[in-house]
Amino acid sequence: MNSYRAAMKPRRHSVVRVSSRRFRPGLFLWLLVLALGILSPIAHPLGAQETRAAGAQDQSAQAKEGSPMAGTEEEVQTITFSADRMESVIAKDREKTLLIGAAVVNTDSMEIKADWIELSGEDYNNIICKGNVIVYDESEGFLLRAEALEYARDSEIGTAETGVVLEDSKNDVLLKADWLRFDQVQSLVDARVGVHILKEDFAVRAEFALYNRVDESLRLSGSPVAASGAERVEADAMSGRTDLGSMEFSGRVSGTISTKKKEGSSP
Repeated sequence: MNSYRAAMKPRRHSVVRVSSRRFRPGLFLWLLVLALGILSPIAHPLGAQETRAAGAQDQSAQAKEGSPMAGTEEEVQTITFSADRMESVIAKDREKTLLIGAAVVNTDSMEIKADWIELSGEDYNNIICKGNVIVYDESEGFLLRAEALEYARDSEIGTAETGVVLEDSKNDVLLKADWLRFDQVQSLVDARVGVHILKEDFAVRAEFALYNRVDESLRLSGSPVAASGAERVEADAMSGRTDLGSMEFSGRVSGTISTKKKEGSSP
């Protein structure tokens, strides 16, 4: 047993010495440099990826802050409708809803009534009406009657046809025509064919008329005739407000003007 222990001692010391010689400081530094050289190409792309990801996040955040939609909420509009009967068409890219019989659609401050109404487009943007059409906007003092109507909710522009009657209660103006286009945003009315405009003791007829509901200005063409009381004027074109005294005439002009006879003057 003792001889066995004695024989093992030199081997233990030999192993220790060999280990101490292999791990000299210079050798350790050389191995460290070698390890860093191997790991550096691996660490560099990882760090670059992290840097690029952080930069992308910063750019995305800046884009959101600079975007016009940042911090804003989409305006929500509500549409309500009713009818005696409803039909839906679900064909791709042709989706629409039909309201038949005493149809009523309410959108924002506007109410639309007709015998038949079609709703189509994204968010029911397009409205087509037929038969006994009535469009009423109390906030704008706007009442329109016609036999047919097409209206776009996004632009607030509508086109009416056949027996069109527009009542502008804000200005006490009544307008009649066979065709009419109205812009609720700009408060403009484009009337054509058989146009008649009435206000108190002022009346005008023409084939074409542009009417601004904001300032009551008119532009008339197509053989316009304006009358007020016993006075009557015809011209190739007219412009002004809904008052004969403010109208300007161009082209060939003719008319009748009444004057008061002074008392005591000879006949």
